[in-house]
Amino acid sequence: MEFGLWAMAFLGVNLITALIHITDNFLINLLFLVFVSVCFFVFYGAYIEKSTDIKHELYTVARIFLYMVTLMQVVGIACLVFNVSYHNEWIDLIVYENRFTGLFINPNLCGFASVFVVFCVHILTIHKFDSKYSALPATSRIWLASGLFINILTLFLCDSNASMVLFLGYVIVFVVTKFITSRGDYKKKQLILRFLSTLVAGVVIICCTYFLRSICQIGVSTLINSNSNIILSDSDVGSNITTVLPENSDVTFEHENSNVDSGRFTLWNQAMTIFSHHPVMGIGKGNILSYSYKYIDGGMHFANLYSGDFASMFASFTTDIHNAYITILVCSGVIGFLLFMIFAFRNGISITKYLFRKGKELEHGIFPCLFSFIVSYLVFACFEKALVFDISFMVIIFWFILGQIMCYNVREKEEPLKEFSFKESVRKNLL
Repeated sequence: MEFGLWAMAFLGVNLITALIHITDNFLINLLFLVFVSVCFFVFYGAYIEKSTDIKHELYTVARIFLYMVTLMQVVGIACLVFNVSYHNEWIDLIVYENRFTGLFINPNLCGFASVFVVFCVHILTIHKFDSKYSALPATSRIWLASGLFINILTLFLCDSNASMVLFLGYVIVFVVTKFITSRGDYKKKQLILRFLSTLVAGVVIICCTYFLRSICQIGVSTLINSNSNIILSDSDVGSNITTVLPENSDVTFEHENSNVDSGRFTLWNQAMTIFSHHPVMGIGKGNILSYSYKYIDGGMHFANLYSGDFASMFASFTTDIHNAYITILVCSGVIGFLLFMIFAFRNGISITKYLFRKGKELEHGIFPCLFSFIVSYLVFACFEKALVFDISFMVIIFWFILGQIMCYNVREKEEPLKEFSFKESVRKNLL
């Protein structure tokens, strides 16, 4: 596995951290460690299995997500139009805190799923990728068009700023990547003009997207708030739906709090307080909530979300800092953080070198899409926990796509065969 030594060292540090805090949620920390190992060796390490058709796997996954998520979003929108939602002490389906969630448990998951479907639609429309599997049933243009429209709509309605960063980051990085792969023998003046035009295009894309999101939120809000809102609670299941919301509870699809950071700055400051007590080896993911009560008056910000009999059972799993990098720093300490960043940096350098080395050959394939998704996800991780210590489909998707992009760098490099050298093999594949 490429740079596997750094990955194994990171896992080793986290195992030691779990043993240091063996009296505090050891089994939960061990479960997170197993999950991270699966991400490293199953999804990221997928390219090791030479007999596996990795691109066929990506094609299949893209189609499954297109069909599944689009249908889920259609059901969610239908419930929204007819003012039907579900609420209990742990989850709110369809609408949560004035934002659309659909059939997902929170708006951020809904937003990420929508962006990933947009990515899937994009790669399925690339002829060079799709034609390779012409023997398989073609993806209907109706599905592609409806999937794109519906998921962009739900992305706007969920009002997830982190997912918007992922979406806009993907579009902008893709434009820049196409600029790199389509480069020719340009003069210095032409390169500057192309760079400036790309920059202007990025600004225009951002402004237009946020304008469209505002228009969409206002329009849909006006549509659904003209009817009475119906809430289906736990006690109403199997009985008549009679609970009606008051008129002042109109859904506007905007954050209820006015802070653009949605409380993230407070979480990050509190996380650094915990980190200051265990800076070298960290505390383990399962101990964030319990240690926050130990070092912070009142515990972590939003700790009230984990109250209640059912929610408290999963509090150690679901407590998060909403920043994947700070989460790694707090959970794994400085040593684990440095090992992970070396692993990430080595991967980034390797992939970027391949992009510049192949250049024109990659222009019409799916590599620019994969590269753009990975880069935008790394920015997205600054606002979400989803990088390693989060047992969710978001993390699995990231490592799956990273494994896909590594296939190009590992399998498709045309290098002359050399006599096997253990030292050289370790240097290239592990370090």
